[in-house]
Amino acid sequence: MRILAVDDKAMPRRALVQAVEEAAPEAEVVACANAQEVLSLPDAAGFDVAFLDVDMPGMDGIRLARELKRLNPRVNVVFATAFGEYRADAFALHSSGYLRKPVTAAAVAEELENLRFPPGVAPGGGLVVQCFGDFEVFCDGEPLRFGRAKSKELLAYLVDRRGALVGLRQAEAALWEEAGGGGGVSPSYVRVLVNDLRRALDGCGHGDVLVRRRGVVGVNAARLVCDYYRYLEDDPLAVNAWHGEYMEQYSWAEPTKAALIGGFALQS
Repeated sequence: MRILAVDDKAMPRRALVQAVEEAAPEAEVVACANAQEVLSLPDAAGFDVAFLDVDMPGMDGIRLARELKRLNPRVNVVFATAFGEYRADAFALHSSGYLRKPVTAAAVAEELENLRFPPGVAPGGGLVVQCFGDFEVFCDGEPLRFGRAKSKELLAYLVDRRGALVGLRQAEAALWEEAGGGGGVSPSYVRVLVNDLRRALDGCGHGDVLVRRRGVVGVNAARLVCDYYRYLEDDPLAVNAWHGEYMEQYSWAEPTKAALIGGFALQS
């Protein structure tokens, strides 16, 4: 595990590094004094966890967290600060945790036990799907690129259906529900999205994830490494990754989120 520790003041930075090293003696810990140092690192996108001071000159910890998440959406950000007024900003970023200074090894160990994205949930190879927080897809560790944003949303909807085949009209109604279940979208456009999704998956060697039949489409759930699916199987790492947020960018995902919060899963 690679851990980043950032604080612009020397003594708190040393205390933070000491706490992290005591809590995770096997980890590689990199200490930086400011955002510029962090972003100049050749492997700035390669951290599993980033402990960030919030109140720093120049680029503060909130802005640095945004940059790190842009480089690596699965980085676990834990804010460490003496002030409490930044909690709202921290939660808006879907941070993994929030520590009050002075930071202790016990507090760090607790955060590492409850990471939003435990490293073990997403192995380096294969197609990895993240449903908790915002929906993201990774192919061999890199974000999967889609030709259209709606193609990514279509995949999210199919993942949510957990392998059930979905009619194209049903998919259209879900993806454009805020526009009245289609909003004038041509049925052929959904087929365009299916073809775009197929090209994206074929391009990373995982075309077999998509299941197509006449008038229906779905995913082969067994071909995905998915935090949501593992959570339903009571995988302890996936259970620890659940923080009450599910495909946050899509309104149609609210019923599944409500079901998860209620302690049961929707049936397909």
